[in-house]
Amino acid sequence: MPTIPHFDDAFSLQNLTSVAQRLPAPPTLLGRLGIFEEDGITTTTVAVEYGDGTLSLVDPTPRGGPGQTVAHTRRKIVTFNVPHFQRDDSVLADEVQSRRAFGATDQLETVMERVAKKIQRHKNDITFTLEHQRIGAISGKLTDSQGNVYADIFQAFGVTEPSAISFALGTATTDLRGKCTQVLDALSDALDMEVGTDTYPVTAVCGAAFWNALITHEKVVETYRNWEAAANLRGDARVPFEFGGIRWVRYRTSAKARAAKGNQPLIPDNTARFVVKGVPDLYITRFAPADYNETVNTVGESIYAKMWPRDDDKGYELQVQSNPISLCTKPRALIRATL
Repeated sequence: MPTIPHFDDAFSLQNLTSVAQRLPAPPTLLGRLGIFEEDGITTTTVAVEYGDGTLSLVDPTPRGGPGQTVAHTRRKIVTFNVPHFQRDDSVLADEVQSRRAFGATDQLETVMERVAKKIQRHKNDITFTLEHQRIGAISGKLTDSQGNVYADIFQAFGVTEPSAISFALGTATTDLRGKCTQVLDALSDALDMEVGTDTYPVTAVCGAAFWNALITHEKVVETYRNWEAAANLRGDARVPFEFGGIRWVRYRTSAKARAAKGNQPLIPDNTARFVVKGVPDLYITRFAPADYNETVNTVGESIYAKMWPRDDDKGYELQVQSNPISLCTKPRALIRATL
C-alpha cells in the first residue's frame, strides 16, 4: 500500500515550478497572435517611460545667427503595480491511497501524478486570467472577475480614449474599405509609422455580433464573390480573412469563459479591437517574482508552484501563482470599431 513519500527535492519550488512550466497551456487567441512581448522583472512594479513628442516645422533663421529655441521634449515615467494571482490547494494522503493510475491495472497513482493534475487545473485558470488581462490591455482597462478596474491605462498615461469608429454595418451601402482606411490612418498617426504593411500587419479582433454583420455585409460578399477565397465565407463562417488591408478574426468566448465572466464575452459582441504586430514594446507582458523567500530579487517566471508538508503530516499544502501585468504602452493606438 503506497504512502506519501518524504518531502524532498522532487517537491521543491524549483522542480515544481519547472513541472508547471512544462505542462501544456490551453490555447488563447491573443496568445496565438504573438503580439505581447513577454519578459521577467525583478520588482513588483513596472515603469514605462512615456514621451508626448510632436512634429513641428523649423523656421528659417539668419545664417551666422542664433537658431530657433525649442522646449525640451516632455517625458514622464508611468508606474503600474503588478497584480498577484494565487491558488491555494492541498494533496492529502487519502487522495492517493490505493488509487490506480488511469488506464493502468498494476500501477498505483503516484503523488506527483496527482500534483501534476492539480497544477494543470490551476495553470488553465491562470492562462485564462492572463488572456483576460491582455484583452484589458488592448481595451485600455485591466479588470478583475467582478469588473473592478485595477489598472486604467488611459488614466495612467493621461490620454483620452480614442473615439470609436462606427462601421455602420447595418447599412448595405457603407464604404467599408473607407472605414478600414480610417482605422489604418488612425493607427499610423498614433504610432507615427505606416501600419497595415507586411512589416506591421493589423488584426481586427471581433465580437460575435460585429463578426456576423461583417461577413454578411454586401461589400464584403461582393469582394469575395468572384475570388476563390470566397469559399471561406461560403463554408466555415469562423475562418479569418483579409479585407481592406486588415486581417479579421472572430473572438469566440467559450461557454466556460462566459460563465467565469458573469455570462459576458471577453470582446463585447458589437465591437472590434485593432492590434498591430511587429512594433517593439507596444504590447508587453511582464512577470514579477513570486512572494517566497527563495524568489526575492530574482527574475520573475510566468508561473510558480510550491509544496510543503501539512502540520498534521497528512499530506502537502500546494500553491500555484503567477504575477503578470499586460499593457499597451501607446494607448492612443487602442482603436476600436462599433457595429
